[in-house]
Amino acid sequence: MKNWTKICLTAALAAWTFAGLGIADAEAQARRAKVPYEYTAFEGTNWVTMFDGKSMTGWMPLELGGSGPAEFEADFVPDKTPDAKPTPILRVNRGDMLSGMAWTNGPVRMNYEIEWEAMRVDGNDFFAAMSFPVKDDYVTFIPSGWGGSVGGISSVDGHDASENETSSFLPLDDQKWYKFKVRVTEKKIECWVDEKRIVNLLTEGKELGLRPGSPAEIKRYGIVCTAYRATGAIKSIKMRKIVPGDKPAEKK
Repeated sequence: MKNWTKICLTAALAAWTFAGLGIADAEAQARRAKVPYEYTAFEGTNWVTMFDGKSMTGWMPLELGGSGPAEFEADFVPDKTPDAKPTPILRVNRGDMLSGMAWTNGPVRMNYEIEWEAMRVDGNDFFAAMSFPVKDDYVTFIPSGWGGSVGGISSVDGHDASENETSSFLPLDDQKWYKFKVRVTEKKIECWVDEKRIVNLLTEGKELGLRPGSPAEIKRYGIVCTAYRATGAIKSIKMRKIVPGDKPAEKK
C-alpha cells in the first residue's frame, strides 16, 4: 500500500509539473507577435516594430532569481517631468541583480539593425542592454554599465566591455530618453548612442561571446533586453534587415 501511495504521488507530481510547463509555454506563445517577422514582414529595408505600444506581445519576462518584473505600462510619465505626455512603455523593473525580457520570435543572425529608445528611471547601472546574435555567437551591447560609466560590447576575446577595445566612457543621465542602435554585418559590429557611433568593431579573427553568468535565455531566444540594479523604460524597439555593403543613413 505504501509503494502504491508513493507511485500515485509521484505520478501526480509529474502531471502537475508538465501541466505547469504547458501553461508557461502557452503564455510564451500568446506573447508572440501577430505577424511573424521571419522573414515575410521584411520588405526591402523597412523597419519592423518589436513593440506594439499596447502590450508585452512578443516579449517574455525573465525569472533570473531576484529579478524585478518586466511589464507593459500604458501611461508612463517620468518623475522629473510630470507635465510630459504619458507614453506607453515596456518597463524592466529593478531587482536585486539582473532583470530582463526575451524576444520570443527568434533572431535574425546577420545583416540587420536593432534600434531602441530607452531611459534609466532609477538606479545606478545599465538599464537597457541588448543581447543579440552574430552568426552563431552572441554578444551584449551594454550602455552605461559598471556604475553607469562604461559602454561597449561583452565579450570580445574573453574580455567584457570594461576591458576590451570597444570600451568607452559613457555616463548617461537618469530620466532622459536615449536612442540606441546596433548594426551587425559580415565584418563588423557597430553601436550608436543617439548620433554618436561608439563601437566600430572589426570581427574577423575575434572571439565573440557572452560574459560568464549571462542568462541562458540569450542563447535560447537570441534577443534579450536587460537592466542591472536599475529600472529601464523602453518606448520603442524596431528591427530591419540590411543589404550587405549598405552604409548607415547619414544623420542630418
